[in-house]
Amino acid sequence: MSKNKFKFSKKTLTLLRAIHVYVSMALLMMMIFFAITGITLNHPQWFDGDGVSHTAQASLPSYLTALSTTERAQALPHYVASQFAMDFSNADISEEEISIVQKGPGTYKSLLIDLVEGESYFESIEYGFVAILNDLHKGRNSGLVWSWVLDISAILMLLFSITGALLLIPQQRRMKKSLFYMSVATCSCVAIFFIFTP
Repeated sequence: MSKNKFKFSKKTLTLLRAIHVYVSMALLMMMIFFAITGITLNHPQWFDGDGVSHTAQASLPSYLTALSTTERAQALPHYVASQFAMDFSNADISEEEISIVQKGPGTYKSLLIDLVEGESYFESIEYGFVAILNDLHKGRNSGLVWSWVLDISAILMLLFSITGALLLIPQQRRMKKSLFYMSVATCSCVAIFFIFTP
């Protein structure tokens, strides 16, 4: 008796191939991005992590100090946005001072406005291009939309992997070899974790 072999219909195979190919092309640049930043994240000592710091102190403009408390509260967001390119919505406000901390991929900004003395103290740190890529890889300080990009990329990677595995099922010889290589790679990673990881 001949063994029954599992087979997909031609339409199913065509669909799986199309999904696998087009998803792989859609993900090509993201996969390269994650591969490169995986290396840069694994070897931070290769890159300068101190960053370039810039500090500035300035008196508040006379038109702000002449305003009433209510008018100043309305004008300060525009001043902060135009002078320091910072978002006033997350400001910590008290009667004597206003402080803002803003983090982005590879960047850090802080602003302190002394309302009593009428002085502003600004600091910005730029950690460089590699730091930007690393933060994007981790989704750190990157915003909601970028987190969606990461989630969608992860889903597409799963789809790419699953369709690739499904395409191997009708090919028994390749399937057996592929399962063997997968088992070897998986067991090797597990063994390395238990034996060599501190």
